[in-house]
Amino acid sequence: MNDRKKHVLQTAKQLFTEKGFQSTSIQDILDEASISKGTFYNYFSSKNECLMAILRDAYHLSYLRRNELAIGKDLTDPQLLSDQIQIRLTMNREQNLLPLFETIVHSPDDELRQFVKQMHFRELAWIAKRLVNIYGEEVKPYSYDCASLFFGCVQHSLHIWKGSTTEHLDTKQLVDYVMQRMEAIVPDVVKKNAHFLPQDLVERILAHAEFHPMTQEVLVGELRDFIGQLPADENTGKLYAQFLFEEMTSESPRMYLLESVVRSFRQAYEGTDLQHRTIELSAAIWLFIDKTDG
Repeated sequence: MNDRKKHVLQTAKQLFTEKGFQSTSIQDILDEASISKGTFYNYFSSKNECLMAILRDAYHLSYLRRNELAIGKDLTDPQLLSDQIQIRLTMNREQNLLPLFETIVHSPDDELRQFVKQMHFRELAWIAKRLVNIYGEEVKPYSYDCASLFFGCVQHSLHIWKGSTTEHLDTKQLVDYVMQRMEAIVPDVVKKNAHFLPQDLVERILAHAEFHPMTQEVLVGELRDFIGQLPADENTGKLYAQFLFEEMTSESPRMYLLESVVRSFRQAYEGTDLQHRTIELSAAIWLFIDKTDG
């Protein structure tokens, strides 16, 4: 993502938050960002696509940080999951994304509502997978029931708190509280064979939650193009990019090496013009890792 596109997204997000999505026109974005209509449509096909790009970028960054936090950590540790959940909540608050999500939830626009539904299903699928990491394979048949309870408890508690008081909510305390309750709920669900969500519904959730990661071949091409665009005097970041490229070209990429290097690759370009491009590439690599690891 280049600087101008980044500027357009930041401008649009500010307008959507201050004026509301429905009340903000494309012309408002053009005027505030000082760009032409042609420039806007070169980046986005519609105002909807612009909003989805804002939310998608935030999701990719939180997804990266969650994966990076887990490097070298014990995936069976419930506190790690609590900390990973907290990353998403903190980002939503810091980037003031909650009003945008609420706008979409109450929007009559089916395209936007389907987009947010897919994001919610991805979160549910991710939590289900992490609960299996923590509680073992015996939880797998009940993982979506348990993930739904976890996700619902956090989201509904946030909604009640926001609608009832102006006091600051310590979201870390909330997530830790819910995680502690899951220590009693999950074993009980397994013990009592307490299914609620039917299998066909779980399969539909999985279908909607599909990430469609880049193939290995496409990732190799993206990394090759990225390296080719780097200046001749580029040093550290280029070394990381070349390592990722060489590892991805092998018949069997070593996932543990990709995991350790992709974080350094992203961090090498923080604060530079290539920051957003490296976030996109890093997210694609992590999706490949997750898909390959199953």
